[in-house]
Amino acid sequence: MKSVRIRRINLQQKQININDEFISSLVEEGQPVILENTENLDMTENWKVENLCEKMKDCNLSIHKGGNLTLDFRTKNFEYANKYPAGDFLREVASGKVRYLRSTGARRKDLPDFEKDYPSLSSDLNLFKPERTHSQILRISPKDLEIWLHYDTLDNFLTQTVGEKEVLLFNPKDAANLYLDGDKSECIGEVLKPGDVLFIPALWFHCTKANNFSVSINTFFKSLPDKMYGKDLYGNRDPLPVEDAAKHLQKAIIALKQLPPTYQHFYFHKLGISAACLSDNNNSK
Repeated sequence: MKSVRIRRINLQQKQININDEFISSLVEEGQPVILENTENLDMTENWKVENLCEKMKDCNLSIHKGGNLTLDFRTKNFEYANKYPAGDFLREVASGKVRYLRSTGARRKDLPDFEKDYPSLSSDLNLFKPERTHSQILRISPKDLEIWLHYDTLDNFLTQTVGEKEVLLFNPKDAANLYLDGDKSECIGEVLKPGDVLFIPALWFHCTKANNFSVSINTFFKSLPDKMYGKDLYGNRDPLPVEDAAKHLQKAIIALKQLPPTYQHFYFHKLGISAACLSDNNNSK
């Protein structure tokens, strides 16, 4: 894997307006970009902990609660706590306890909508919102909290409003090589400061670490035709053509399983099916 620095664009110097045409150009380029000097996005002074407690005094939250600052979704080293008083959560986060907010919708099946769900906060910001926005998610974390490596199937803008957050990204082309060096990587994390907005293209692997008390907002949006998307609450469902392809692939594996091993190896190779599928197939017998 090759280490590269993410391009930064100073919006004031370049006199760039954030509109659908500009967003489409980012999507087409397909590379992460950090947008600097965006208007009214640095809430360092306005969103100190006590100010947030006042603005969110009527909110009960669904949070991640744990004891390890490195949250791991695979081992689930945390638990979910519902109807958590916002004031208690914020003060605990400020004191360094392992608490993490990834906001959810007003009801279980609702998509998160930061502007509607937290009007006392969203009125402070001048967030740009793509035409086909899927969801807007408020994230609050304590110093040194790390979020597991993952990718999203939607493009998104990560807006940093309070504190600094380090983001480590991997190109989708490097997916097969992510663990070649154990837990080390040649890739360099980019640090987002208050007011920075990071464009994360769909399928780019990323993990984050809060360098201090951190507040940020994700804006996920659709860049493929609507017919490519199924119902998706979390923004990580594969496009429908991928789901269809996976079903056909499984049928192909089952069909080839009827052949002797020599034939299987030959035709898996001829049809361009991964050898890993054949290995899994044989191990399942």
